[in-house]
Amino acid sequence: MRGPRPAGRSARALTTLLVLVLVVAGCASGRGRAPATTALASATTTAPSSEQTTATTATTATTATTGPGCALPPLRRQLAQLLVVGFDGTTASPATLALVRQGIGGVILFGRNITGADQVRDLVVDLQAAAPTRLAVGVDQEPGTRVARLRGLVPASPSARALGRRPAEQVYRQAVRLGQALKDLGITVDYAPVLDVTGDGGVIGDRAFGADPAVVARAGIAFERGLKDAGVMPVGKHFPGHGATGADSHKGLPVIDTSLARLEARDMAPFEAAVKAGLPAVMVGHLLVRDLDPERPASLSPAAIRLLRGKLGFDGLVVTDALEMGAIADGWGLPEAGELALEAGVDQLLIGLPDPPVEAVLDRLEAAVTAGRLPRGRVAEAFARVQVAKGERRWASC
Repeated sequence: MRGPRPAGRSARALTTLLVLVLVVAGCASGRGRAPATTALASATTTAPSSEQTTATTATTATTATTGPGCALPPLRRQLAQLLVVGFDGTTASPATLALVRQGIGGVILFGRNITGADQVRDLVVDLQAAAPTRLAVGVDQEPGTRVARLRGLVPASPSARALGRRPAEQVYRQAVRLGQALKDLGITVDYAPVLDVTGDGGVIGDRAFGADPAVVARAGIAFERGLKDAGVMPVGKHFPGHGATGADSHKGLPVIDTSLARLEARDMAPFEAAVKAGLPAVMVGHLLVRDLDPERPASLSPAAIRLLRGKLGFDGLVVTDALEMGAIADGWGLPEAGELALEAGVDQLLIGLPDPPVEAVLDRLEAAVTAGRLPRGRVAEAFARVQVAKGERRWASC
């Protein structure tokens, strides 16, 4: 479903075409590669506008698949870069280092990986040293205490619901303090803010900024800007909106019978506002929206990704929620779910297991490309978006 074209799309297209011509000329003449402007790289200054983010991502994704004289990594290495995985232990064990050396795109830290600030710093340093390409190091650190992996190691925060009642400037300052503490630990990605619209009840509860889409949008944008200005990439979640259900996707597949028109007007409104404000990454939830796709949850649904890319005009990084959650595990095997998500248009697969089946997932994805079920161009597009998000310039103009 595609809505009106966002304002400025023509201007961005002309900008993308001009940059592409310059990049191709640079590669062909051997003068080197143009540096990529990235969401993370720009986060240390001023939050980018939606036009800047869109133009940057579109340019990099295009040149990563078309630039002459630039060689992408082997297919399996490209696929590995699309995975963000969990692991066991508080130190970089031989098994964890072997996992990282395969070229995975990132890791996510859970309570099982955290005992103290110095320990986290040392762990991240060891993982980055073993990685052939810089790792995204992510964590779920939301306002409040319900989803806060680093409680006691970063500044305490009121719940998102409490922050939603405060002026945007206070929300921004709280996020800056959090982002600075995360960056000091070596963490580059925070899977926050929650952009769901919900009241005090339900599974999301006070993880949401409020029951009013305007309040959620205002606080969510302030929070994402604070993280970016501190040098940490925010990930807005859980598109297209978890607030319409009380079911927990960790345990089973929530079903949303709300009409698509109401979902767009209410639940998606904060996502649309955040995208326009420069949100660099969106997590798609494991939510079955019957009026959108009666067969697949949003995280595996081409219709959901078309809605995000088309109606909302989002050209940044699209991430799944953790694929081992009950909402997915009850209906699909993890490797199959990974293939379906990438085929649908997702860029990055999140696997939070302490012993992630990386080889099985990569085998399935590689076989899908060989069989023609997963186009190579789709893999290259996702690979390019991951590099943009990480600030990795090596293949930025390929």
